[in-house]
Amino acid sequence: MKDSLSFKNIFKRETKLATYIIICLTIVVLSLSYAMFFKVDGNSKNQIVKAGDLEFTYENSAKEITNTTSGKCFTPMTNEETSLFLGTCDYKLSVYNSGSLKGAYTIKLKANEGNTIDDKYLKVVLRKQEGDTLQVVSGFESGKKISELSDGILIEDVEMASGSTIVYSIFLYVDEDSLSGLESSVIDEIIAQKLSYSIEGTGLVHETEKIDSPTFAEKMISCFNENKNGATCLIENASSNARELAYDNTTDNNLRYIGANPNNYVSFNNELWRIIGVFNNIDDGAGNRETRIKIIRNETYSENIAWDTANKSNWVSSSLKEELNTTFLNNIASPYKEMFKTAKWHLGKSEHMRLSSESYTFERGTDTFEGYESEWIGSVGLMYPSDYGYATGDESRENCLNNIVYDWGAGELAICNANNWINNKGLFEWTITPYSTEEVLRIGSGGGIYPNTANITGRAATPVIYLNANVKISGGEGTESSPYTLTME
Repeated sequence: MKDSLSFKNIFKRETKLATYIIICLTIVVLSLSYAMFFKVDGNSKNQIVKAGDLEFTYENSAKEITNTTSGKCFTPMTNEETSLFLGTCDYKLSVYNSGSLKGAYTIKLKANEGNTIDDKYLKVVLRKQEGDTLQVVSGFESGKKISELSDGILIEDVEMASGSTIVYSIFLYVDEDSLSGLESSVIDEIIAQKLSYSIEGTGLVHETEKIDSPTFAEKMISCFNENKNGATCLIENASSNARELAYDNTTDNNLRYIGANPNNYVSFNNELWRIIGVFNNIDDGAGNRETRIKIIRNETYSENIAWDTANKSNWVSSSLKEELNTTFLNNIASPYKEMFKTAKWHLGKSEHMRLSSESYTFERGTDTFEGYESEWIGSVGLMYPSDYGYATGDESRENCLNNIVYDWGAGELAICNANNWINNKGLFEWTITPYSTEEVLRIGSGGGIYPNTANITGRAATPVIYLNANVKISGGEGTESSPYTLTME
């Protein structure tokens, strides 16, 4: 490493003029290859991902930047030196709008679960093809620190015309300046770590509604003025918010919020909660079936709590059930306490290696362990594995739902977790579903679902409730800063 840096210092000192001549020539020549690259349909390594009429073409099927494939690309360098390696060390991505309407897209850079290098040592340069040349996108002139990106977003909601194609070069590199003052041995340790980042493109074609058409939030308030409950409002207007709401196509055909960060925030008990969705055929415990909104607290109740201190996976007798339905429940104030009531929670056992649709079926089955109940009538529960699975969204949703959630923690399927608002805390989190007599399914910080013994601590628990059928959405926009407000008849 020391020799490499010494050579680079000599190179910069003695050939500075030649370097910048090469840079200029490289940009012009290699830019032409970008235009040609994305016209080659026969490139088997490319992956095309469709989001409606928008098509994202990735340079390779893994959509991944990693230092395991090319070590020379991750030798510490300056921002200027990245131009010398265009065409070999940068990642190519194009966006094509095949529709007849304008579109908008967002490009993110996401650290994969296997990444071990600290983002404070990394920078990224984003270049965009304009004519026959690559131009640095505004804000990336000096390289942008990965640690300074908001949620990994490189560019957000960029508009593009119908029929147009936009080509990008994404150059991720180890910033030489960030290593200044460090010992050579420390530098060697840093660059020897695994670097693994994925590129994520999302977008949509604009709706044909007029600009002065009511927003989704305004439609919710309109429902309230028409004396309709919140569940009815969401169902009636789901099609106008298709990017954030989708039916799960189960036997109950529930409507769920999906994607990385939908506008499903709601103020409840003077706290932020989020709407999981509208659920049909919810039994109140007395045989009355209703359509009810299901919500989950935005913050966990605890990040270090056992599911059951006695190490049994029977929710009815578990210590966590008791804690949530006494201590937590007693701290819910009026009028919020009157906005929800008991519901029948299904406690069928399930495996972690299942599709979301299969999990939903098994969760609601009667197959459980000897002496354990298959149903519980109560107020405060936890999410199901299927709640997490069906919350994934964007262009990856169909593929994710066709793969078992167990595999969502790494590789190409890591996008399933990245596009899932429920697991945005990066914690190990309990579900309500048993796996064995002493194990319960939990969501991993990386996105997969695995079993843990019920008495293990260091796991998070987040309360979930079903609102009463007469609860209405009376205000707000569903955003974190302006959550929906609730009222009752």
